[in-house]
Amino acid sequence: MKNLGKSLKIKYASATKIAKFICFALVLTVLNSCSTHQTNRLKHKDYKKWKSFQWTETKSNSNKDIAPWTIYSRKIKGTDFLEYKIEGEISTSPETCVVAFKQDIYHLVDKKDNKKYPTYELVHESENSMLTYVIHNEPFPFKNTEMSVRYLFSNDKEDDAKITWHEAWDESLVEASKKLNRVETFRGSWEFLKESNNKTKAVNTVQFDPKNMPKWLVNPMVTKFLRKGLENLRVSTINKP
Repeated sequence: MKNLGKSLKIKYASATKIAKFICFALVLTVLNSCSTHQTNRLKHKDYKKWKSFQWTETKSNSNKDIAPWTIYSRKIKGTDFLEYKIEGEISTSPETCVVAFKQDIYHLVDKKDNKKYPTYELVHESENSMLTYVIHNEPFPFKNTEMSVRYLFSNDKEDDAKITWHEAWDESLVEASKKLNRVETFRGSWEFLKESNNKTKAVNTVQFDPKNMPKWLVNPMVTKFLRKGLENLRVSTINKP
């Protein structure tokens, strides 16, 4: 009888150890599974974050468009800014594109009765830059907006050209007005890359803070702005070398 009791105790102890081992194995499996899930989730999250900093095609021309174009977008790392760009060809030289861009600014400055631009002033001009001050009319109930913008012109290569612009309030002598909403940030560029004697690849890039505006609202507004800019250059350079 004593031997039977002793045998039962041994079997019970062994069963307990096995149960503890199984329980430990199950806990270890669950923890490992959670860890793997967490790792995969972080990888996916990091990938999505990385992906948002890469250029993604947003929209391209339809069959109705005379000339092709493509618009891309991405986030700018380390900021709340979005960046958009449009790419397309213009049938002229990079130099002619730059001249047309400058002529458009001169036209806006001279056209004092333009209701869209009640004030468009060329504050200072040099061989490689322009400083402008602009007031835009905005629909009620929004305040009219004011901008101070510095344009810089450069030739990156022998045949290519580039125009960049940025806000220039530190160079402006205009005092802030309570009647106007000051645009603190306005940045972008045009790159004109020569492809042949009468073909130029044009790339217009803009950077801005969407101020929590949803992308479904931002995309059509920026698309319209970029398309209009490219179309204006194409029209103003028709039949020009």
